[in-house]
Amino acid sequence: MTTEPMTTETLLEPDGARATLPTPGSLLGRAMRVELVLARIETAVAITALAVAMLAVAGSIAIRAFALPIPDTGEWALVAMSPLTFVGAALCSHLHKHLTADIVETLPDGWLRRGLDALSSGLCFVFGAVFVVIAWDLFDYAWSSGEKLTDLGTPVAVPAGFMVAGAGLIALHGAMDVWRALAGRPPGGADPWH
Repeated sequence: MTTEPMTTETLLEPDGARATLPTPGSLLGRAMRVELVLARIETAVAITALAVAMLAVAGSIAIRAFALPIPDTGEWALVAMSPLTFVGAALCSHLHKHLTADIVETLPDGWLRRGLDALSSGLCFVFGAVFVVIAWDLFDYAWSSGEKLTDLGTPVAVPAGFMVAGAGLIALHGAMDVWRALAGRPPGGADPWH
């Protein structure tokens, strides 16, 4: 085992394998660094949303169990599900941990696998782009109407905004995976935890 120092170009994957980012001067390398920053933000958003949902459910249980004279916090758990679901899905797209065709994963590295990865990632991009348009309509309506949820008055635009953001990030990660596949790199961005 060598004790090669880890540089900013070399990252450790969860299984201990080394993954390298493209050279810093390349356009793909710069884009992957931006994508890595976005993945770290996505991770923080998903973790925060999970914590909010758990605390809101615990608060809601306490409020109901002890008949406390305060508004139910269950609404926040429902709102937190939007960033957890949609931004979390974007993170899964970045890590290439979404649904995949097992047959593609078993193919040896080469033009066929890269082509199928590019096709799959292109479809992910199309899904994200179409979903942005659909989610934008909901967000636009929620924003312009000022509609709010009943218990705590949380604007409906908040969860709708996370839908738009998550869909946009899914499209971005799909486009990046197409680029990686065409450049002969493995799918998925760098692990934001390393």
